[in-house]
Amino acid sequence: MTKEDKWLKRRIGMITASELGSITSASGKIIDGNIDFIRKVRWERNHGFSLPVTSRAIEIGKENEPLAIAWYRANYPDEKIIYSQELAEIPFWTNPDVPSFGASPDAFTEDETMVVEIKNVVGNSTIEFFFDPCTSYTDKLARVAKEHIDQILGQFISNPKVQKIRLVKYCAQNDDIMEDTDSPLAPWRGIVFDFEREGNESVIADMIERIRLFNAFIASDMNPADLKKGAWGVDDEGKLIAK
Repeated sequence: MTKEDKWLKRRIGMITASELGSITSASGKIIDGNIDFIRKVRWERNHGFSLPVTSRAIEIGKENEPLAIAWYRANYPDEKIIYSQELAEIPFWTNPDVPSFGASPDAFTEDETMVVEIKNVVGNSTIEFFFDPCTSYTDKLARVAKEHIDQILGQFISNPKVQKIRLVKYCAQNDDIMEDTDSPLAPWRGIVFDFEREGNESVIADMIERIRLFNAFIASDMNPADLKKGAWGVDDEGKLIAK
């Protein structure tokens, strides 16, 4: 069994940081996408394996993540980071105070106080947005927060040591474009966005409660569609209760 197979096995039946967008909604209510996620995790807990999921974006991310890490090391040489894929075992951080939840950092400092999260930019309009020199950093930061805040909160939740998350938007060299000759380490190919635990304690706490609620949903014997009816909470034992 490869280290990736072992890592995937550890994630079976868990709610993970990269999936937190599947348990949230703009209104805070239970929506169809949330119901689909409940069924997905129930399947994993009942059968012990997950159904295959793939996309071009996922493939691009896997292909270019090592380049993004190399870019970060080249452009931030004073920050010594550990790349998870270079370890004998891929880390999967869990927090005993938040059962059935975990996260895998792309890279992190030795003391685990900082995580580096890699996001390869895919799609012409997205690349043009993030790497347009006239689009303000503030606008770019707002978009990053909108797209990735759930996963960022999840990284904080998975490891209480983490105080900062540096999210890197990386534009990889495109082998299909002959004119794309700049080095993969060229400074312009990456943009860094920082997120701090300090000042975000309340939203982290809110996300923990959402995770507890969905763990209760998944563990219950209710028809998932019925969860859209009424209001729900979790008792001290982590069981689902109607409000």
